[in-house]
Amino acid sequence: MNKNQKNKLNKILSKVGDLNFKRRIIAMLDYLDIQDGEVILDMGCGEGFYSMIFDQLHNCKVIAVDYDKAILAMAGGWLENSEKVSFEEGDICNLRFDDNYFDKILCTEVIEHIEDDTKATKELYRVLKPGGILAVTVPNSNYPLVWDPFNKIREWLGFGHFDPLNGFWGGIWAHDHKRLYSPNSLKTLLQKAGFEVSNLGVLTHYGIPFNHLVLYIGKQFYTSFPVPDSIKNSMEKFKWDARDDCVIEKISIFSLLLNFGLKIMKWADHFNDRNFSLDTSSMAVMALAKKKNK
Repeated sequence: MNKNQKNKLNKILSKVGDLNFKRRIIAMLDYLDIQDGEVILDMGCGEGFYSMIFDQLHNCKVIAVDYDKAILAMAGGWLENSEKVSFEEGDICNLRFDDNYFDKILCTEVIEHIEDDTKATKELYRVLKPGGILAVTVPNSNYPLVWDPFNKIREWLGFGHFDPLNGFWGGIWAHDHKRLYSPNSLKTLLQKAGFEVSNLGVLTHYGIPFNHLVLYIGKQFYTSFPVPDSIKNSMEKFKWDARDDCVIEKISIFSLLLNFGLKIMKWADHFNDRNFSLDTSSMAVMALAKKKNK
C-alpha cells in the first residue's frame, strides 16, 4: 500500500476495539497485496468489514459471500452505496463460481465453523486462478491461558471446553467453533487441497486477562443498555469516518471507562509487535497459500 492508503487504513481501524482482529486485518491485507482490477472473494464476509476496507482502499471487484442471510443484510446496509462490492448467500463447500474465477481469496475465521473443512478448502482451490493467493486465519489450538482461563483449565483437566454456542462461557470456542488449529494442522489441510503454503505465522500472544469475556461484556453493555449514542458511535467500527462526539459533549463516566479500558488493552497489545515462533501460544494462526501455476 502507498502512504495515502496506509493513512486511511489507520483511520478506518481507529475504532476497532478487538485488537487481535485489528492485527489480523493488517496481516491479511499484507498477504493479499490487492492490485487494481483484481476480482476478490471475501469468503465468510460476516458484517462486511474487510469488504468495506477493500472498497475504500482499492480499485477492485469484491464478491462477499456468507451463508447467514441476516448478517448479509447487515453487511449490505453498511455498504449499500458501494459500486465495487456485491453480497450474496453461498455455501463454502458448494460455490456457484466457475473454476479459476478469482484472483485472490480472503477466508478469515471461517473454516473452523465448517464440518467438512477439507471439502471447503478444496472448493476455494477450485475457484482460485492458477497463481492466485488465498489468505486465511483460524483460531489457534495453542491459545494463551490468560485469554480464556476457564476453557484452558477445563481442557487441561480433561473435561473439554464449554459449549461453543454459549457466548459467555464459550470463550475461544464461542460462535460454534468445530475445532481449533495448530500451524501444522492448518498447513496440512491447505496442502491436501493442493495449495502451496508460502507463509505461516501466529498472531497475538499478549493480552489482558479474560480478554474474551471483557470484549463480550463490553459488546453486551453498549448494545443492550441505554448508552448514549455518542458512546455507541465511538465504539462502532463501521462509523470510522463519523465525527467523534465524545470529545465535544460533556465528558461522561461511560467515555472515561471506555477510554481507560482501551488504553489498558492497547498497552498489553503493544508487546505483540514482533514475530513469534510457531510454537508460541497465540490467538490466531495465519497462512498465505498459492494455487500452483499449471
